[in-house]
Amino acid sequence: MNRLHASPCRDERGAGLVALPWAVLAYLTFLTLAVQAAVYFYSTSVLTAVGHDATRRAAFGGGSPAAIADAERWLRSSIGPAVDIERLRWSTTGETVALELAARPPTVLIDASALIGLQHIERRFEVRRELARFAG
Repeated sequence: MNRLHASPCRDERGAGLVALPWAVLAYLTFLTLAVQAAVYFYSTSVLTAVGHDATRRAAFGGGSPAAIADAERWLRSSIGPAVDIERLRWSTTGETVALELAARPPTVLIDASALIGLQHIERRFEVRRELARFAG
């Protein structure tokens, strides 16, 4: 009898049916964690860019309350409803405008962010105040 085409032993029959669901579950778990990490990094990138631009807008407006309100309105509309902003604190000094931003990134399917440590995004931006001067 040819050993290459021999039927498997009785002990090995059905072993693939037991391992397959566990392998699929492990694959889907790792895929979910990878997607959640990608969403976190994308959210971090967007918040960093928009936060810097909003701070720059407020600083170019001289750091006035109207300029800060306009920059905050622009920031919230640019980020949209997907990212939950937990803290948004503006401060101005004689020379700078600063923004402290804390947010919670969106979740995918389940809140797996706690498992991989990607729960909060915190950023601080500081831009020097600029006043437009026109020679007249």
